[in-house]
Amino acid sequence: MIVTVLSAKGGVGKSTTAIHLATYFQTLAPTLLVDGDGIRSATKWSQRGNGKGLPFKVIGYAELARSASKYTHIIIDTEGNPSDEDFRDATKGSDALVIPAVPESVATDGLTHTLTKLQEMENGQYRVLLTMVPPKPRIEGAQLRQMLVEQEIPIFKAEIPRLAAFEKAAAEGVPVYAVQNDKNAQRGWKAYEAVAKELVNGRA
Repeated sequence: MIVTVLSAKGGVGKSTTAIHLATYFQTLAPTLLVDGDGIRSATKWSQRGNGKGLPFKVIGYAELARSASKYTHIIIDTEGNPSDEDFRDATKGSDALVIPAVPESVATDGLTHTLTKLQEMENGQYRVLLTMVPPKPRIEGAQLRQMLVEQEIPIFKAEIPRLAAFEKAAAEGVPVYAVQNDKNAQRGWKAYEAVAKELVNGRA
């Protein structure tokens, strides 16, 4: 399975999503993460763990052709502000597109741009993933979900809560479940596990 994580806006949890989807898919079969982001967030994350913190291999686009045949699943972390050509490549080459979206107005503008591009290309393989959802009683996450449902935009049932555990995981170079002394680390992992299971079941 080839899964591409795509967004017209940075800072929406794109690399965090790619890393945790790859972590889950690695439990099923050999998985490769392709770091296509200009600032190489996933690569830097893996380096902080001295190459041992993440359970899968991270490479750049240049190595993809040579490496792809060795892996069952490929997760692609794309550029933060993709060109029209990047959008076309992503829609053609992927089994599923994951579109992270943060429930705040500036990020929602980026989501609108991303969805418009995908609809222009008549791609029906995408689903929006709500990320960095603030805790109740704040209602921004529920509001964005309702808006997307009303517009008949495909959306994951699972969503990713805003947790400091994800920042700790990035700093330590590990998946969030490996973060020590944080009561929310397992909660963060369960959220991404649920997203990955939706992807797997959606393909079945």
